Amino acid sequence: MPDETAAAAERWAADTDEISKTYAAIAANDPTLANNKSTVERRRSRLKAHDPRNEARIGADDSLSVIFLSRGLDVSRAVGRVVHKEPGQPTAAYGSGVLVSPRLFMTNNHVTPTEFPPSQGAAEFDYEHSDDGTDKPFTSVPFDRRTFWFTDEELDFSLVALNDLDGAPPGERQGWVRLIGQQGKVLNGEAVNVIHHPEGERKRVSIRENRVVSRDVQRLRYTSDTRDGSSGSPVFNDQWEMVALHCRGFPAKKGDKFLTRTGEIWTREMGEEAIHYLANEGLRASRIVKRLKEARADLDPDMRALLDEALKKDNGGNS
Repeated sequence: MPDETAAAAERWAADTDEISKTYAAIAANDPTLANNKSTVERRRSRLKAHDPRNEARIGADDSLSVIFLSRGLDVSRAVGRVVHKEPGQPTAAYGSGVLVSPRLFMTNNHVTPTEFPPSQGAAEFDYEHSDDGTDKPFTSVPFDRRTFWFTDEELDFSLVALNDLDGAPPGERQGWVRLIGQQGKVLNGEAVNVIHHPEGERKRVSIRENRVVSRDVQRLRYTSDTRDGSSGSPVFNDQWEMVALHCRGFPAKKGDKFLTRTGEIWTREMGEEAIHYLANEGLRASRIVKRLKEARADLDPDMRALLDEALKKDNGGNS
């Protein structure tokens, strides 16, 4: 597999003009400076569907309804830590992932490569802190690759079935996040929110000072704080719709510029001790749905039924 981190860094560097337009759009509260008009209108339509009062608020107001918090907590239950368990060895945390149907769990291909023994992968849910700051009990659910397994090395995502949890699909307890194929879920300059397990730690969330700065047909690039172990985490808009699957962060060069939530430009002085990645790239949810629909015909009937459940337009998930 090619060095995708280096390739992502090159794509970031090549987006200088688009990133500059995003800076200008946020400073001017004018999304059309960084997005074409049809994209902005599509976004306004989606916002209006959530709440008619949201329609005219793109870039103009960073305050949010308090339900942002409750909905975020709701979807966070579907996010898990990806671990590999080799016989006789301690559990090793490799990344993050998210339930996208009652049974199917999504993460990166490089987190769960095809050659890794199927019996050794698992998703750990509720690996987080309780309200009093103590460690919350968590649940480990093994992968079930025999029931469903699909991976795409080029796009860097995998979809795998999980075993039952308390006699039922794990999504019945944890909930799941809808896969939405329609575009228009986020604009250049909008904030995104990442729920993840950086470096295998208890669950964390990166919010507000995370801006989408550029895109292509497959990927979003954004300035969110991530670390090793964040790979495979869902990236959400402010309505908690999944807009991307985080694939990688890459070290910023000293002096690289980033956006604050107020549209100001600041410079990160990156030293050798820096472990956070502010330059990030994720696979667009719309591209994931497109690839899964292309692959559907080649699956056996049982796998196809499970995939159809994840691709339903209104599948009863969390978002």
